[in-house]
Amino acid sequence: MTKKTKAIIAIVIAVVVLAGAGTGAWFYFGDKTSAASAAEEADPDAAQEDYEKMQAEVVTDDDDPLMRKIDFEALQEINPDVYAWIWIPGTNIDYPVLQSATKEDDYYLNTTIDGKQGYPGAIYTQKYNSTSFADPVTVMYGHNMKNGTMFTELHKYEDKEFFDENPYLYIYHPDYTLKYQIFAAVSFDDRYILGEYNFQDPVDFQRYLDELRSSIDGNVNPEVHVAQDTTILTLSTCISEYPDQRWLVNATIVDGVAEVGQ
Repeated sequence: MTKKTKAIIAIVIAVVVLAGAGTGAWFYFGDKTSAASAAEEADPDAAQEDYEKMQAEVVTDDDDPLMRKIDFEALQEINPDVYAWIWIPGTNIDYPVLQSATKEDDYYLNTTIDGKQGYPGAIYTQKYNSTSFADPVTVMYGHNMKNGTMFTELHKYEDKEFFDENPYLYIYHPDYTLKYQIFAAVSFDDRYILGEYNFQDPVDFQRYLDELRSSIDGNVNPEVHVAQDTTILTLSTCISEYPDQRWLVNATIVDGVAEVGQ
């Protein structure tokens, strides 16, 4: 890890300290689940149109992805639970990230950013994770939708050529931007990851990393350096054909930039 990357991670942790900061989206749209009644209240295609309009209004692109700007003030006027934005070039994944500090952990599984109940929900993390991305492992959830939205295009990483040619994703935070490199896109069992491992324990962290790298179903880049201090971001969605498995795309911080004044 470069000195620049270490400095960015240090900034992330410092921002958390100064600020006083300290189940997966597994339903496949088309399954007849207990969420069916709630799904009637939100239309997935209309919700996607709303997300795309929102993106056009709050995102300012730049030739350098690290310089891309997100209008978080506008987003938080819509919903104060928005704390980040995720973008994965090569996919249509370009969404706000939410976390509720007061409601149940899976609240945004079936709640959109504007409070509509049902699919497609939102991209979200649970309050077990901080909103800083400084945890050793942060798990982010999103639905695998039949209309191809939310985290559906994580499945593009099943293709080895796509995996090799699209290795980066970006997390935008009000105070900084983080560049991640994807090192593993694999199928995994449906264990509750944040409860299965104590990621503050180096042994448990390494156990999770080894399990990701040893998966026989997926793609792995063993050349990417991953450690507790570079952290892991795990993006989780379901596999429609195998309800007892999850598709995980995993990345680690390789670069970043802090906003001016931070």
